[in-house]
Amino acid sequence: MLRLASLLSLALVLAGALSFRLGLLPLGTSFSTLALGLVACVLVSMTAAALIFRRLARKQKLGKLVMWLCLCLLPVAVVVSQVGLDSFHAPPIHDISTDLEQPPVFVFAQSERVPGDNTLEHGGAALAEQQRLGYPQLKPLHVTASQADAWAAAKAVIADKQWRILGEDKDRGHIEAAATTPLMGFTDDVVIRIGTAVSKDIAVGGSDEPRSPPVENLVIDVRSVSRVGVSDLGKNAARIDSFLNALQNQLKN
Repeated sequence: MLRLASLLSLALVLAGALSFRLGLLPLGTSFSTLALGLVACVLVSMTAAALIFRRLARKQKLGKLVMWLCLCLLPVAVVVSQVGLDSFHAPPIHDISTDLEQPPVFVFAQSERVPGDNTLEHGGAALAEQQRLGYPQLKPLHVTASQADAWAAAKAVIADKQWRILGEDKDRGHIEAAATTPLMGFTDDVVIRIGTAVSKDIAVGGSDEPRSPPVENLVIDVRSVSRVGVSDLGKNAARIDSFLNALQNQLKN
């Protein structure tokens, strides 16, 4: 009986993950199948653990109980490691931006969206407030570097993360890319905006002393939006954090 329950649980997990990746079932059906399989794996694991303890207490042979316990715990461990326990407390949003006043606008990603996908229009003040409460650490990245260096660094990080470039405009400092999650294969669209804010340092001294040249400060904003689903379980915020940290390190090298 335990063997049958284990195989059925694992089959549900596999079916849920593969059916969405291969486009065989809608997201809701695939996700429900995966969730059902994971719950079944947890229940089977608990049952196997209880049987193991009972047999150990009676000094009986364990048979294949340990094998079924490990097999059913494996997909649960993979999902928890990929998603993280804190992600289940993430706000139910899927559009995250470092600039909530003027979020970067998507230009190229819209061509890959299909009917039923999430909109690329920002949700405005209500969405911004949810993000501030859920991810108060997200801010634009301010660096002192040339536009060319920042562009090259951004492209290097994108390549390292194996994101797919959707389109770019170097003159505007605008890059769009698609990132795919490893487990279910969800595609999220990312837009990177490299802007400038010019300030002038005035030299101390008489009026005849020359002023120092304008200093170019770069402001880098990132927005990440899931194509499907209501909540992203914190993935878009984590992606932005990871990108900006990697970009900062790239610019230091």
